[in-house]
Amino acid sequence: MRLHGPEEPVYTIGVAARLLKVNPQVLRMIERSGLVEPARTEKHTRLYSENDLVLLQRICYLTRVEHVNLAGVRTILRLEMSETRIIRRDPDDEDEGF
Repeated sequence: MRLHGPEEPVYTIGVAARLLKVNPQVLRMIERSGLVEPARTEKHTRLYSENDLVLLQRICYLTRVEHVNLAGVRTILRLEMSETRIIRRDPDDEDEGF
């Protein structure tokens, strides 16, 4: 039984940090870099969705294991998103001029 969808922000920064095995300050730093933007409650509490956690997990892997800085992570994520769009593109949407 699923209580919420992957886009629904439900995890506080403390819970997200614990699940990702990082200090909450790491998540704040990633947010300041613009790589992730958690939802906020009226009292400005950060709330992360499952999709945010998947993205943060990828960012943490790139920084911890691959030793990529956050600027490099941004570039890698942009390339991965572009590649995903190309793969998902409908062949009927292609321009005839190519």
